[in-house]
Amino acid sequence: MRFGEIYGNDALKRRLTRMVDENRLGHAVLFVEQEGMGAVAFAVALSQYLNCTNRAGGDSCGQCPSCVRHQKLSYPDLHFAFPVNTSARLSDQEKKHPVSSYFIRDWNDLLLSNPYFGSQMLTDTLGIENKTGAISVNEAREISSILSLQPYESDYKIMVIWQPEKMSTDAANKLLKLLEEPPAGTLFLLVTQNMEKMLPTVLSRCQIIRLQPVERGEMAAILQQKYNLDAQDAMNIATLSSGSMGRAMAEVEQMGEESQSAAITRSLMEAALSKSLSEVLDIADSLASMGKDKQRQWCVQAESFVRKLYMSSCGLQSIAFAGEQEKEYIATLVPRIKESFYGKAAAALDAAIHLIEGNVSAKLVFADLGNRFYLYI
Repeated sequence: MRFGEIYGNDALKRRLTRMVDENRLGHAVLFVEQEGMGAVAFAVALSQYLNCTNRAGGDSCGQCPSCVRHQKLSYPDLHFAFPVNTSARLSDQEKKHPVSSYFIRDWNDLLLSNPYFGSQMLTDTLGIENKTGAISVNEAREISSILSLQPYESDYKIMVIWQPEKMSTDAANKLLKLLEEPPAGTLFLLVTQNMEKMLPTVLSRCQIIRLQPVERGEMAAILQQKYNLDAQDAMNIATLSSGSMGRAMAEVEQMGEESQSAAITRSLMEAALSKSLSEVLDIADSLASMGKDKQRQWCVQAESFVRKLYMSSCGLQSIAFAGEQEKEYIATLVPRIKESFYGKAAAALDAAIHLIEGNVSAKLVFADLGNRFYLYI
């Protein structure tokens, strides 16, 4: 993957290539992003540039043997580790200690088809269903084993670790030892979406590089060209995506059809408005049965919908950025909702996200959230 194939962050691309050209690249780089910004693509592009034999114009050539294999994710000195869990696809023996290498074909296919993927997309691709992915101490041992070997072709063995914040304590401590005393020719490229959950001792060993949101006008232009959208739809999606290309692409894919998250939100709103507490609690149970990533995804979508409702209730439909079908539904919904609902509902959804991430019982979180919608609306 070449830098020129990645959307946005042009200044960062120039910075990374200069770091390589001037031999200022440390042995551990931590990319910090919001989900869907494509930091893993930057990690692969950096590896490709580092190993390219014919760099030109601030990018890898894309044609030398090293580049060709990077483009296929088959370069022998490029390795990946990411959160996994048991899956029906694994053998009984593999289920005992699942590690990334068991899922590498699925990972590669997803990364090549959509380098802006998020947690839920990876979970679905790996077939781990509603389980939460993690990087275990077994994964850390495998990383250590891989890095103990000499590079096959280049001066480096490159280990890309996606979401290191999902490491167990034992795995993080083992990684810390590797970061403190890395084998010769080792390059760690870490990608996090929640730096606050990483060990401070791990952070202190890394060069920290933050990805910036893609500017709204630039993203709108990309969406127009990539999906043949009209200017207004492209700008609406660019505004709602908060600079995340992955989120924008997901919004485009959902245009014209109601996503599962949106359908659940509508059902919850209607059940609360009709004062059917039993139906509200049934919906809460269905949310509680989802995996953590899907729960968080729903909360984010529901909060966005509440914002659209509020802006429309204020007569600001032009900046609610709702789709045409949504506008019609929102127009019927707003007159039925108390003015005080919007702020309280948004705060309740924010609190639910924090509780989910804090591993509070999902059944309690969503029963409480459903009850609040019932009372507030």
